[in-house]
Amino acid sequence: MEAVALNKLGGESPKSVLSSQLATGNKRPAPDDDDYTPSSAKKPKAANGSTSTSTKPVAKRKPKAADIVGICSLNKKDFGDKIKECLRLEKYEIQSMSFNMDVAWFRQFFDSGAGVKIVPPIYDETTPVVVATLSNAVAGSLFGVTKIKNGNRYSTFHLSKMVVILYPAEQRAEAWVSV
Repeated sequence: MEAVALNKLGGESPKSVLSSQLATGNKRPAPDDDDYTPSSAKKPKAANGSTSTSTKPVAKRKPKAADIVGICSLNKKDFGDKIKECLRLEKYEIQSMSFNMDVAWFRQFFDSGAGVKIVPPIYDETTPVVVATLSNAVAGSLFGVTKIKNGNRYSTFHLSKMVVILYPAEQRAEAWVSV
């Protein structure tokens, strides 16, 4: 049996081969074939610079959302940030904010069929006042649910109602937020 082991290991005893492997850090002998490459060896890079030679499907990019036509001094993110800022209870429960907005922006943003109640239902630049009323769920769908709640470690405040008043002739709007 020892003679068979000596022939397989190239004339050395199994104990001496094992001790030399442990001393050099090689834990297993290399196979007899010449095509052996250790698993830690670097893989050849493909033409595109990746280590994988197979091609992965590239995910299609989503088209950007269409820009809202019209003029408003706040974009959608800033609008949501202002709402969240208004939900801090300091002295009174109802907070207000004022900003510039025209009828085109108001119509595309609030009159998009999301459940916003608008009075009067038909309006244009000559209408003196347009009022949009948003409930909690509607405001959450328009601005995001994280923008309609605020608070501290003791209590959390949720937006219960929001009223946006547009003055089309002046291109000015006010928003009132109730907790």
